[in-house]
Amino acid sequence: MSQRTLAALASAAVLAVTAGCDPDDSASRTITAFSDKCSLDTIDGKPDPLVRVKAGVVEFAGWAVDSTTHTVPATLQVFLKDSGSFSYSLEASHRIDRPDVAAAFKQDGFLKSGFLFQADLSSLKPGAYALSLKMPDDGRLVSCPVKKNIVID
Repeated sequence: MSQRTLAALASAAVLAVTAGCDPDDSASRTITAFSDKCSLDTIDGKPDPLVRVKAGVVEFAGWAVDSTTHTVPATLQVFLKDSGSFSYSLEASHRIDRPDVAAAFKQDGFLKSGFLFQADLSSLKPGAYALSLKMPDDGRLVSCPVKKNIVID
């Protein structure tokens, strides 16, 4: 394994521990809830826990629901956090149908739990980022950790 790959894996391991723990400004003004019903299925079509991408447009796909209220908040954000204090938010412009999720949980209300969107990451500095999903919803911030990391080359 190359030194570069080992460094990326070490950074990703540190980030995995801190993913979802980002004390951002909006979280301090809202009640934070945690959901265990979410998945970041793929990053640029890859399901791996660590995905390397080139700076530029990257596709994110998955699903997320609020496991406390059994609802699907309309807004979904993917948060990227580096090993320091930098974090970046990407917003899914709309939710999509995921009949497989609704069927798996036997919850018709989970139909719009999906997301599929592209984001331009060219303004982010190269390096490793931990990922988490957040859903602002009526004075609450529903946070859902995912075991995914991205390395931007």
